[in-house]
Amino acid sequence: MWSVLIRTGARSLAAFALAMLPACSTYQIAATSLSQVGDVFTPPAPSTPKIDLSAAKWQKLSPAQPDANPLRVAIVARDAEIGATRVVVKAPPSFALPAYWLNAQGTYTVLKGTFEFETVGADGQPQKLIQAPGAFALVPPNLIQRAATKAGDEGLLYITVYGEWAPSFAEGAWAMPSLRAGS
Repeated sequence: MWSVLIRTGARSLAAFALAMLPACSTYQIAATSLSQVGDVFTPPAPSTPKIDLSAAKWQKLSPAQPDANPLRVAIVARDAEIGATRVVVKAPPSFALPAYWLNAQGTYTVLKGTFEFETVGADGQPQKLIQAPGAFALVPPNLIQRAATKAGDEGLLYITVYGEWAPSFAEGAWAMPSLRAGS
């Protein structure tokens, strides 16, 4: 009796192994697209979208923004089908954007430079996030954010808003100094 169970178990194990072969080879293909550093796999570097800014019309973010403030935005596309507006925000190195929020959900991708975002996490605690080219994030509506570029290179931030581009700023936001301390 035991020999029948063992033979049946062995056949079942062999059938399971044969059934798993395609899944194992798929895993192997997926794993080879990752780079290996020691025993740790890391995902491939994020890619940045290619946006043609040669004909961009740069403007202030808000009518209240002083002309001397170098922060600029260009509307690069409107997609009526999904109700989205795509913009690129341009900021010089070591520059702090005033706190802002958007009334609609959106996404952003860092195209150039490095940004440091300050916001509040789901637990209500302050959160800092360093984002380099290729970094992508979903942004819920009405999330107040502060962003600043790091030293070295101007920053370009590609934003898609599922609605009109209409950033909101706190009263007096443009009167505050924009250069980061220690820069």
